[in-house]
Amino acid sequence: MRTDRELVEDFYKSIIEGDMDLYSSVIHDDFELSMPVRDGVLSGTYAGKARLVGEVFPHVVAQLDNDNFTFCKNFKIMSQDGNCTVAICEAEGLAASGERYDQIYAHFFNCKDGQIVRLIEFSDTGLADRALWKDVPKLKPDSEFTY
Repeated sequence: MRTDRELVEDFYKSIIEGDMDLYSSVIHDDFELSMPVRDGVLSGTYAGKARLVGEVFPHVVAQLDNDNFTFCKNFKIMSQDGNCTVAICEAEGLAASGERYDQIYAHFFNCKDGQIVRLIEFSDTGLADRALWKDVPKLKPDSEFTY
């Protein structure tokens, strides 16, 4: 079984390489993506791998110029203990709007049963609002953000 650190490294590797099989192998079926934003296009907690892959991810990808965007240019695991792995990730490129979307993310991962079960994502929401979310409808979360 992979360690939590290896799971997080494989998470980023899957994004860098576009390897959806690897991505799927590290994400738990009961995965939760939490966006601690009070009022954004993405805010609250989205539950389940199926929702992540079927709704959340396409909602984001549709706002990017995918030929001129790199989801994970660099990443670094900053800290890890028995319950949480913390990493910083950089993305860069163009949004579909033509604006630069050079984002820095702070990710907090929790793992269970050899897979990632929760990701809390912090980012520059002002940048996201300007470059990505101008006229995009909110994606209703399954629940509000809690910690």
